[in-house]
Amino acid sequence: MELQGQQGKIKIASDVIMVITKKAVEEVEGIVSFTGGISKGASAHIGKDNPRKAVNVANEKKNVIINLSVVIKYGDIIPEVVKEVQEKVKTAIEAMTEIHVETVNIFVQDVKIN
Repeated sequence: MELQGQQGKIKIASDVIMVITKKAVEEVEGIVSFTGGISKGASAHIGKDNPRKAVNVANEKKNVIINLSVVIKYGDIIPEVVKEVQEKVKTAIEAMTEIHVETVNIFVQDVKIN
């Protein structure tokens, strides 16, 4: 993403968006794990050192679209958890980068029973 600042251009790598997203999702109670894009299964859970596999970022001109696949803890109310993830991700990215988040798509891939 590229923004125009007062002193010149500001370029923000997609990896930065991914790291911000990963941190925001980790703060949501009820998320067991998450992966980027739509996976065929929830078995490819990410490690803490590889945020690139966690988030799929699509640039749409000056907006971004975030795609996440999540595994939710059994017993949690899925729409409430998903809504919180969407709000936290959008707020974090916009606050830290001033890039507009058009959409945060969440795909619930599995429910984890303890």
